[in-house]
Amino acid sequence: MSVILRVGAGLAALIIGYYVLSFVADHWAWFASVAILLGGTAIAGWVLFRSRGHEHRDRTLTAERHELMRNVDRMNMPSFDAMVGQLLVGLDAKRVKKFGHRKNDLGCNFVVTFNNGKRIIVRAKKDDKQLRRRNGNRHVQILGGEIKARWDCDAGVIITNANLHWMHHAARNEAVARQLGVLIVDRDRLAEWIDTGQPPVELRPVRAAIQAGTSAAQ
Repeated sequence: MSVILRVGAGLAALIIGYYVLSFVADHWAWFASVAILLGGTAIAGWVLFRSRGHEHRDRTLTAERHELMRNVDRMNMPSFDAMVGQLLVGLDAKRVKKFGHRKNDLGCNFVVTFNNGKRIIVRAKKDDKQLRRRNGNRHVQILGGEIKARWDCDAGVIITNANLHWMHHAARNEAVARQLGVLIVDRDRLAEWIDTGQPPVELRPVRAAIQAGTSAAQ
């Protein structure tokens, strides 16, 4: 390309740039509105795309956990007790001792002794329809009354495949459980524990449940 053509191209670019800048300066409000609109649309699209991705993963995870709990529902009581025992063995515990399951009783009992010397009584209670129908409140109360008197433990945990947190019963059950030093691990939390292999945060190692039990005892 000759020098004249290069100079001409440069001048043409400067002239075009001048008119473009002048046009933008005269219509800056319109350009700003378009830029904001396009930017907002792009951000909204990105957020929607990400949220749909998360919703899809959440739906898949929920479906997987529902199927997981359906398998748990089909277990007989000894199998359910054995599954809970395996979960407890996975805790940071010094010893897990099982007390045999008696037919039609309140559930199978495990006493878990942690390395810090704290002890918890864990009651494995498979849903027998009565538990769900009565919202589990009676079981929470009975376990809470046995923590010290019967088991000489610092706190109690009830593990069940029933849902004790549905509708207006959740707040009442949790209030009673906190007052008595009982941690409720019902259907959703149990599904998460089985699925991830990670126990509820209160049991890593036992923290909140022990604190609640100590407070209740005082």
